[in-house]
This record gives sequence, C-alpha cells and structure tokens, in this order.
Amino acid sequence: MTQSLRARAEQLRSNPLLTLHGATGGGSDARAEAIRTYAFAVPSDAALDLIQRIASSGVVEIGAGTGYWAALLAARGVDVVAYDPAPAPSSDNHLFAGRQPWYDVRVGDEHAVAAHVDRTLLLVWPTFDEAWPAEAAERYHRRGGRQVIYVGEPAGGLTGDARFHALFGMLEHCFACAYGLLDSPCICGTESIWRQARTMDIPQWEGCEDRLYIFERVDPGLGHVVPNPLQRRRWPWRKGALR
Repeated sequence: MTQSLRARAEQLRSNPLLTLHGATGGGSDARAEAIRTYAFAVPSDAALDLIQRIASSGVVEIGAGTGYWAALLAARGVDVVAYDPAPAPSSDNHLFAGRQPWYDVRVGDEHAVAAHVDRTLLLVWPTFDEAWPAEAAERYHRRGGRQVIYVGEPAGGLTGDARFHALFGMLEHCFACAYGLLDSPCICGTESIWRQARTMDIPQWEGCEDRLYIFERVDPGLGHVVPNPLQRRRWPWRKGALR
C-alpha cells in the first residue's frame, strides 16, 4: 500500500460516503460529486458486515473504479482483489479521471475473473447497457464460481444490460421482442445461471432503486429460460388460438 493510500485509509474509518449521504438527505444534487469521489452506491455498515461474513474466501471486484467498496471491505479484514479497465485516476475513465483512489485497483476487465474463481465476485453498479457485466458473470460461472454479490438496480434500471439481468433470473421475458424494440438485443432462450439467495436494502440516492443482492450458482439446465413472448401471445378472437 502506498503512503497516499495509507493516509486515505484513516479517512475510511468514518465511511465518508455514508456520512455525506446522511448529511445531504440523499438528495440528487450531491450525487454526481459523490460518485466521482467515492462510488455509485452507498455502502452501509450492515451491507459491509454481510459481505464480510459470506465472503470467507475473499472477494474479486470487477469495475471497481476508485476502489471505495474494496477499501472498506479490506479495512474489515476481507481479502480483496479489485480490477477496473481504467481505475482512478486514469484519464481514460471520464468519471474518475484525476480522482485519488481509495484502494490499489489493478488494471483489468471481465477476463480477470478467471484467475479468482475461488473468491466471491463483487459487481457494484455495473455499467448500464454494456456487455461486460454479463460476460464477467458468465466467465466466472464457467470456471466454477459459486457466489456473486451484485449492488445495483433491478431489471429496467440503470445497471447492467438485459442479458445480465436474464442471467440472474431477473427478467421474465424478452423486452426487445415483447415490445418491438429494434435497438435492443434479443435475449430469448437465455438461461439463468444464478439464483437470488438474499437481498438487503442500502442507502439510496434520490431517484435510485439500488439494493444489495446475493446470488448463488445454478448449474446448467436448471435455470429459468427466457421465453419468446411472440410464441406465447394469445389471439382470443381467433378460433384455435395458441394457448
């Protein structure tokens, strides 16, 4: 740990993001700067304690940004390895360019999970409508990963894409086909490979619906398969309509 990170570790004792959230009442005006300085999601003590209890083999975080969640977990004794394609203060990351990191975040993307499948995978506010969160979850599963902690919004929110939520069993049908969304990918036939085991409320910024979710592995062939809504559509006025 560098001297700068050791100095910032002292600040972590008070969980400054949680303190800021409480002081501002979770108002949206403070959120943008809070994201750039700390993280998208606000970690409560209860959430951090829960992760500490269930991640006995350590944590691998992908998309760690400034490393705020990773640093708080490490301060609780959790063995954390954190990655981001462009961690703070990289100029390649428009959100965290020039910002001081809270943890030693390594340069790496979803491919990095392959070397850490013995750990619990942590995804905090994975990027909206991008493919990498789903790819991380799939790669981790293929290599034998057992547990994912996801901090973000439910399907239809601003974290992950449709395939990501389908893999976690959070989508009942394909929105692209159901509503004719030509600019959205079809996920019909996608099988869930993770099953929700627990969820926990966390402090939310105004307008956000993020929570902490814990998912356990589902072996291939045992998950929910997203059906094609067009094949299930009923036309009650037609004799012999499909049922």
